[in-house]
Amino acid sequence: MGGGLREELGEELASGVDEIWAETIRFLPMNDGLPDEARGHPEFQAVLRTGPKDEARVSFGKRSAPPPGFTGAGGALRIDRGAHPDLIMRQDDKIVALDRAGEPVFLIALVDDRSHHRLIVELGDAN
Repeated sequence: MGGGLREELGEELASGVDEIWAETIRFLPMNDGLPDEARGHPEFQAVLRTGPKDEARVSFGKRSAPPPGFTGAGGALRIDRGAHPDLIMRQDDKIVALDRAGEPVFLIALVDDRSHHRLIVELGDAN
């Protein structure tokens, strides 16, 4: 299968997943522990999965332990890069799950931007 067709099918699959599973997320960028007003507070649709880290089978690569602040109450956020090409997330930023009861806040523990389809964000509990 050619690279162009593979990429096209990957984008189509991601779009289909988002149509079913995506929820509204508010991005809260931080700078040294304070809100970073310069980056705004955009809201967007993304797939959020939460639960114990053992169930999520999070891999930290060469790192044998999770980064500081990463707890079992976190999860992972999958963002369509094509729909949000200018979104830049960093460790210690936060997100709010607006469609969930109580609008839980999560701390961004790790950002994986190597995929051209998805921005993959590992989350910890911000409370």
